[in-house]
Amino acid sequence: MSSQSDCFGGQTQAEIAQAIGVSQSVISRIWNRFLETGIAGRRPGQGRRWTTTPNEDRYLVLTAQRHRNMNATLLPQYLHSATGTTVSTLTVRNRLHGVGLYARRPMVCVRLASRHRRDRREWGTEDVNWRRNEWKNVLFSDESLFPAHPDNRRIFMYRDRGTIGDDFILMDDNCRPHQTNLVEGFLFEEGIVRMEWPACSPDMNPIEYVWDALGRRVAGRQPPPQTLQELKRALLEEWDKIPQLVINILIHSMP
Repeated sequence: MSSQSDCFGGQTQAEIAQAIGVSQSVISRIWNRFLETGIAGRRPGQGRRWTTTPNEDRYLVLTAQRHRNMNATLLPQYLHSATGTTVSTLTVRNRLHGVGLYARRPMVCVRLASRHRRDRREWGTEDVNWRRNEWKNVLFSDESLFPAHPDNRRIFMYRDRGTIGDDFILMDDNCRPHQTNLVEGFLFEEGIVRMEWPACSPDMNPIEYVWDALGRRVAGRQPPPQTLQELKRALLEEWDKIPQLVINILIHSMP
């Protein structure tokens, strides 16, 4: 026992077991294993098995690297579609963290200069007295990108068709192509009235929130759309499922 006490820094097995909160038999087994093999760690093959294989781990890593906008919620869906293996988002994060990949929130907001903030305040003050029936005559124009794969250059663009009638006011986002002489001339010839809209203000456009709702619905489909045709079908199906009440509430929030 004295030799063991020397090896344990002058402490007995019972004292060590009590200090670390395990039974003395555990300390005894570890000590005997060390005397037999020269190591005190787990034997190869012991411990809980991973739910993924090395090939599946590589698939997760490569997919995350190729599609940098894909999050840990979508990656399990892609892995299941490709291999049939079901894993949790925590498992996906652990595999990615193991190779140094960590999620970072991209900057998506529009930086507003002082003149942008001033224009937004003035616009809100001018139109604050508009009635609901006046806002109903505004055609909110914008587009949203719904790629079949986050970095795929073949992008399906879902646009809002004009179903408001002939008597409407056009709202656009003031981007430079919309301000060309050709566009201005066309609007004048067609008798289309353009609404004054503050620059750098996509958050004030209610259609943006409709696109967001549509994107969330498509992202939640299982399995996710893989081809352009599947994406188109998913967008049309989910668009029809958005309650009209949601859109009405967004329009009525404008006054």
